[in-house]
Amino acid sequence: LPSAPPPVGHAPTAMASGPSASLSGPPGASFSHFSMRRSTSMFSEKIRKVCPHGVACYRRNPAHNNEFAHPADHDYLEACRLEDRDPEFISIFSLFLWCDKDGSGKAGREEMQNVWPKLQALSPSIGALDDKLWLVLDDDGNGYVNFSEFAEFTTKNKVNLPLGLDSLLGEATTNSGASLRCGVVNCFCTTFTERRARCKYGATCYQKSPDHKKNFAHPGEPDWEASKAARYAEMCSCGHKKKLHASSATGSSTVDYPSYWTMTSGGEDEFNSFVPVDVDFLEKFQNLVDWSYSDVTTRDRLRHGGSWMVPRDFRVTSCLRNENSKLWRKYTYAKKNLQKEKELTIQNPEIAAQLPDYSVVDDVVTTKAWEASHGEALDENVNEWYLWHGTSRSAAENICNHDFKLCLAGLATGTLYGRGTYFAESITKADEYARVEDGNFTVLLCRVLGGRVRRCDVREPDAEQLTLDCVEGPYDCVVGDRRKVSGTYREFVIFDAENVYPEYVLSYTRGELFKSPSHPS
Repeated sequence: LPSAPPPVGHAPTAMASGPSASLSGPPGASFSHFSMRRSTSMFSEKIRKVCPHGVACYRRNPAHNNEFAHPADHDYLEACRLEDRDPEFISIFSLFLWCDKDGSGKAGREEMQNVWPKLQALSPSIGALDDKLWLVLDDDGNGYVNFSEFAEFTTKNKVNLPLGLDSLLGEATTNSGASLRCGVVNCFCTTFTERRARCKYGATCYQKSPDHKKNFAHPGEPDWEASKAARYAEMCSCGHKKKLHASSATGSSTVDYPSYWTMTSGGEDEFNSFVPVDVDFLEKFQNLVDWSYSDVTTRDRLRHGGSWMVPRDFRVTSCLRNENSKLWRKYTYAKKNLQKEKELTIQNPEIAAQLPDYSVVDDVVTTKAWEASHGEALDENVNEWYLWHGTSRSAAENICNHDFKLCLAGLATGTLYGRGTYFAESITKADEYARVEDGNFTVLLCRVLGGRVRRCDVREPDAEQLTLDCVEGPYDCVVGDRRKVSGTYREFVIFDAENVYPEYVLSYTRGELFKSPSHPS
């Protein structure tokens, strides 16, 4: 790492601030600012009519497909809404999209009621959506359910539909060795098998060759009734089109894991382990702490620690890596979704122009230091950062096991920029909230997805509006620039737990306290 880090609390960068952009499309067009937080269909020139045959449709001529939308098509749910039809759901994802009418990527309790009878029909273990069950569903306690929470709930309750994220997760779902299973309710097909042609000789066929049996169906075989005179590669032997099938992967097998982790998925079983890092890696973290050090003090140090005095340094004593399959899966879903959103903004510049700027924040101190130490590359295109979060040892372990709880947001750190979870690029800022246990202080080093950033550089921000801009608007996080306002620090605020992965638990000691130049006279 470079040996002379710039002071984190100085050298402010100008940041624009402003209200949320109005989201609209051309007259007669369908505009959705993504779903599963803006991921599927951003813009469609035309919403087709709903095919009356639904999942049973076998037609493949272009004229029919140009006129009608089918259950696996991107405009199918919107077409059902326009025609006031009940859709046929073929995946967990399609169920969630039906709840998320405004494409915010979140569904409230009232919206969730729209699919609850369908969920109960698919899984007898799901009861009424009462207060108790809502708290289970809203895992992070922010008052909304995102897709990750919905997917975890439906997987736990064995809802008999595939996940339906093949296009988003790409090879991760197929590399797991999972087959393509049919998403049509009451179809028991678990592996897509190309529909064979019907043997013209039928029961009188005398052919014995394996190739003939592979390519042709005969009376008495399961696909005889569904087979036709010609072979059709996009039709399954179950009688449903290939696009109605999705990966059968569930649980930990749906995503890939970092190559440097010791735990990897060998199936659907979850794993959760704290792994001590080696000595060389510990030195890397010490360098990261040194690089992100600043001697600037703030009122929060006085409020939480009882003094304006700042430690001269911090010494890392131990570090554990958190390898948690459930939390990593939620984070991966969110990251893939943001990557898809960024891709769509590039492909549709005329629509992206109506959204707030999706700029890259590439000067985050911790992230630059991590990259300089040859750490695993992060995706700067979706503003993926490494950031500190000060806490206690017991709280850090609880977060690593069960995730951040947004219902607790603000209880320890305040809500200057809204009721979210706060992160810092400076170890000194994070240390203001750290608590001593057994002679050591604790911080988490987290992967954080910033996405589209709501920048704020006003002295008295509107916390409620900033929260709404992220929870219901087009933004994913708030970056509050107190460097510019008061010469202290930037704060990074996240309003959805799936956008954070708590990867490392660092224990450290404080150096000698001293009166820094920023100390009030």
